[in-house]
Amino acid sequence: MKTLSQDALIVASRQKLIDTITTQQTQIEQQESRIQEIEFQLEWFKRQVLGSKSEKFVPDDDMQTMLALGITKPAPAIETETVSYTRQKNTINEKKQGHGRGVMPTHLPFIDQVIEPQEVTDGMVRIGEEVSWHYEMKPGSLFIKRIIRPKYALPQGDGVVIGELPALPIDKGNAGPGLMTQVVIDKYVYHLPLDRQRKKYKNEYNVDFPESTLCDIVKQTGFWIKPVCCAYVEKIITSSYLQADETPIPVLVKDKRGKTHRGYFWVYYDPLNKIVIFDYRESRAATGPAEFLKDFKGTLQIDGYEGYNDIIKNQSLRRAACMDHVRRRFEKALEYDKERALYALELMKEWYKVEREAREQSLTLEQRFAIRKEKTVPSMREFKNWLTKTLSEVLPKSPIGIAAAYALNQWPYFEPFMTDQRIEISNILIENAIRPVAIGRKNYLFNGSHDAARRAAMIYSLVSIAKLHDTDPFIYLNDLLTKLPASKTSDIKNFLMPEWKTLQEDK
Repeated sequence: MKTLSQDALIVASRQKLIDTITTQQTQIEQQESRIQEIEFQLEWFKRQVLGSKSEKFVPDDDMQTMLALGITKPAPAIETETVSYTRQKNTINEKKQGHGRGVMPTHLPFIDQVIEPQEVTDGMVRIGEEVSWHYEMKPGSLFIKRIIRPKYALPQGDGVVIGELPALPIDKGNAGPGLMTQVVIDKYVYHLPLDRQRKKYKNEYNVDFPESTLCDIVKQTGFWIKPVCCAYVEKIITSSYLQADETPIPVLVKDKRGKTHRGYFWVYYDPLNKIVIFDYRESRAATGPAEFLKDFKGTLQIDGYEGYNDIIKNQSLRRAACMDHVRRRFEKALEYDKERALYALELMKEWYKVEREAREQSLTLEQRFAIRKEKTVPSMREFKNWLTKTLSEVLPKSPIGIAAAYALNQWPYFEPFMTDQRIEISNILIENAIRPVAIGRKNYLFNGSHDAARRAAMIYSLVSIAKLHDTDPFIYLNDLLTKLPASKTSDIKNFLMPEWKTLQEDK
């Protein structure tokens, strides 16, 4: 952390002191966030190492085991007396089932899964069973999944064997992968805040989930999908063509009681591999995309935001422009100069039509580019001349003058579209991925912390990627949450698109 000496503080300018304090405050917040993340990971590793993960051998209670096997052990003589009394029957405890995760609801449907030990149990005596349960969900149905694990006594009193409990995303919790998936899908796809979801489960299923439970579900989901998101980031950076855009997201922070902090989702899209990454940053400063794109080489398609200028210059990137931003300025000018604005919009309409029909016909990049060179490129060359002529005829500060000046200023960055078959005419595809965030903001209003915003970014990323690959986000996330707790780091590549989808089709 950069600090100033006492002498430097005396002579430093006021702005320099403000910049130093702001920088240090940001670093402190990042360090605190990192500490919280490390503490959470430490607790999880403690549970994995020290917690009871397998009950294959359960000789904890020697006396109980001997009784079950019919073995007797001499006991010292003790004088006894018979005492009889009457007590009220405890009807409350009789309702408790399972393994201490609370009262198992009896009004929901049940699905049982019996897990036998891996050992051959021929000749062994079944002495009981362990029953675990958790809530599970498939679209439109909440149910109870019971995991029944029979226990068998080994010969000669050598202990007990039992099937291993499957790994769950919330260890010893009562939320299964399906329920966890539905909670995050409802929030980030259907924009239902957690409190509204809590009321829905109470009204529709007569199950009262504490809001803290639903919050923990989102938190644990973020924990498990983080390695997959990191793998997608590594993959998208190797692309040679990316689109980029950003959108604000309100975040609650400790130092702004009653107010929200304006954070940003920086969104990056690889049209060729159909990967979208939401990267949360605490501000709109160029340091965010500069860090994310530090290893990227190729063409970056953006709007006119100046924050990208240094990134493009320092990394020798090729800049491509977005026609949507040009079109919107001419739409604003329609009311003031209908003839000129309508002329520009009609030309653009034809350019968009060529691109749309190419997608609808599933043309290859080469086929699309051939049509583009024939129909679009000559029209765009003429349009540039028209922009120059128009600027000489209208007032610079008029709506049509502003639109024409912006288009002419951006025109060098449309050269990649006219010469590179990969480049899209606009960032409309990335804006489609961002649109759910705008709808979500109006419903859940804000993220509870910077960490919560980072988790939201990861979930938005995976949901968007699933949609781009024509996959139901519920199916994709549910499979990840089911398999990741028992997977190795080397398995992560199998959870990425399109590899994951190919594996599903091969089954």
